[in-house]
Amino acid sequence: SFGSICFGSFLIAAVRALEMTISAARRDAQEEGNILCCVILLVLECVVACLGDILDYFSDWAYVQCAVRGVSFFEAARITYSMMTCANAYAVVQDLLINSVVSLGALLCGLVGCGVGAFTGWQCTGLQAVIVTGGGGGFIFSSVAGCAAASILSSGTKTILALWAENPEPLKRNHPDIHQAFENRVATQFQQLL
Repeated sequence: SFGSICFGSFLIAAVRALEMTISAARRDAQEEGNILCCVILLVLECVVACLGDILDYFSDWAYVQCAVRGVSFFEAARITYSMMTCANAYAVVQDLLINSVVSLGALLCGLVGCGVGAFTGWQCTGLQAVIVTGGGGGFIFSSVAGCAAASILSSGTKTILALWAENPEPLKRNHPDIHQAFENRVATQFQQLL
């Protein structure tokens, strides 16, 4: 539900705001020459940044559960934790490179947009300021659009994996090759643990 997504985003924003507050306090302590306070705040900043990264990553998977099941954010977090620990989905998640594909797709879109914007600026006026502005604007807008389009791949992949972890039979019946690839990855992880 929309409320669950808003609550999850609020939690992430609160942790990131706390991280920025600690960072500002650390910079103040550094300027004042307070080494002990600076070290303590640096360690605290690192811990809060790690918690923020974990919450950000975990929220992506919880949002899948919110969309598929229509549960609250906390219930989705419980389901996600259970999926990662009990359904052996962590073995597949470790090799999931979809976020890299999304980032590279956004970068590629940004570069194409930069080229188109710079070329358009050059064709219209030929002034360096217009070329740079067109290239910069094209890069920014194309990166955002590319990231939004490519994030559909990330969401779809995470949804397939979450549903496979819950009930592998439909994937086995409809797409046995993908099911077998998931099973092989889990088996490989177990063999490495032994």
